[in-house]
Amino acid sequence: METERLVELIREDYEVINSNETISKVISMLEKSAILVEEDGEILGVIRERDLIRGCAMVNPHETKVKNFVIRTGVISMKEISPESVARRFVEDSTPFVVVKLDGRYGVIHIDDFLSLLKGDLRDVRARDVMNVDVITVLKDSTVAKALATMRTNGVERVVVIDENYKVVGILTGKDVVDRIFAPRRKVRMGDFSGEKERSLSIKVESIMSYPVIVANKEDSIPNVIDKMIENKISSVVITRDGFPEGIIIKKDILEYYLKSITPVKHTYQIVLKDVELDEFEMNRINDDIENFLGKFKGFFGDAILFVYMKRHKEYYRGLPLIYVRLKLASDRGVFLATGEGWGAEYALHSALKKLERSILECKDLQMDRKMIRRFYEDVFSDFI
Repeated sequence: METERLVELIREDYEVINSNETISKVISMLEKSAILVEEDGEILGVIRERDLIRGCAMVNPHETKVKNFVIRTGVISMKEISPESVARRFVEDSTPFVVVKLDGRYGVIHIDDFLSLLKGDLRDVRARDVMNVDVITVLKDSTVAKALATMRTNGVERVVVIDENYKVVGILTGKDVVDRIFAPRRKVRMGDFSGEKERSLSIKVESIMSYPVIVANKEDSIPNVIDKMIENKISSVVITRDGFPEGIIIKKDILEYYLKSITPVKHTYQIVLKDVELDEFEMNRINDDIENFLGKFKGFFGDAILFVYMKRHKEYYRGLPLIYVRLKLASDRGVFLATGEGWGAEYALHSALKKLERSILECKDLQMDRKMIRRFYEDVFSDFI
């Protein structure tokens, strides 16, 4: 991708709002443009629709300030702009657009525009190369409460809904739950009886899931998958075979694959923090732990990139926050996933790394078994083949 074409994607269709404004003022702006949050004359971050919708359902939008829901992001200068820097901002910030600093003003690059431009670089890539085979599912008869617990346990914002025959019948996102349960409930509590009837988390998933599901085949090209996402205004596509789930692709998966494809280093990693503050000593310890982990398997993997996502929960124990860690190792041996929780970032990371190591060792054992079986057949039946 040429940087010149990337610059052409920069738009100036955004609004700037002060961090002390109430979120009720932002709601009407969301569908029209990107929202940048300003504080003391500097861009503090951006507002995402999913956070704002969730916030409106939980708090009074006429009293709660925007600063409580701002996503702090990096701002790319024109000197720094490149396909890699933009892709990294999308992955690290998990926002639908990235902010670019121009001469005396700002611009934004929307994720769909960026993905459309990436299609040329990914024309030979298939869905099977990018998809996450660890599809998190719930039965359609499960309660919404169970679905939310499943999302939290696995660190995902959506689950694929299946029937008793394990065939895909729908998809449920956190936004669906907010829109169809929490928002109507809040309307009733505030005296607005014109909306939907109040629902509880004990209702079945099938009553609020989204359907039909947009699906693709694992042999479909990634440009085709990107087109489906953009045309249907969705952030994920389920990969199926005869109705059974084989994988799932979200926009971040495509960006991670692209970053891996242009990273010259054999083994590397990227850390994404959400509401987690680490001092220099802690950061160095975590970097050492990750590098030691990757060093263990340098003979097993050719190319590999480890994405480390850390998120802080509200709970504390003896001054340490509860940290959730999600690991995704993209390699020439496949994609490996693991999650972990713990009091403090280091402990949470160790928990997740242990699970990831077990997953990798199982893969090594399986491949060793296959080699032994092949050698057995070659030794025993060599006279007959």
